[in-house]
Amino acid sequence: MKNNTNKWLTIISILLLVANAVTLTLLWSNKGRHSREAEAFIPAPPQGQVFEFITKELNLTQAQRDTYRILREEHQATQRVLQDSIRFSKDAFFELLKSAAVSDSVLQAASNKGLAFQQQLEIVTFKHFQKLRAICTPEQQKRFDEIIKQVLLQMSGPRMHPPGPPPPGAGRRGDGPPPPKE
Repeated sequence: MKNNTNKWLTIISILLLVANAVTLTLLWSNKGRHSREAEAFIPAPPQGQVFEFITKELNLTQAQRDTYRILREEHQATQRVLQDSIRFSKDAFFELLKSAAVSDSVLQAASNKGLAFQQQLEIVTFKHFQKLRAICTPEQQKRFDEIIKQVLLQMSGPRMHPPGPPPPGAGRRGDGPPPPKE
């Protein structure tokens, strides 16, 4: 009986050692990949950080800052209206789920309405940066061209979600942080 127990203990110990070795190997082999993913994560900037980043990177004069501040306020006002319209059109789109039968044409029309607002938002943002670039000197325009992709990434928020559970209330309307502001 004792010999049989020792045999089982030996087998279990060997299995545990193999499992530990496999776990450590997987951790070490994935360590490089996880660190690259962590580097790719760009957090959303705090309120006003994009304005400060652009102002600093382009070395804007006080007059340019004042003009840019006005442009930014106009853009944010228009952006809020369009984002509300996008949200309302999405709500209306998904309200169609309550109907037993929805034709493809109704579904397409409801989807296109939200897409049209999104398209308007993209155009408004493009024109905003076009106006900003126009107030820059030729040297500042060169720098603007170098940083605009980085600015757009900052405005769009995180490129990927960090590992871990979603924050409390994620996925419910109105519970999350407000959309990033320029």
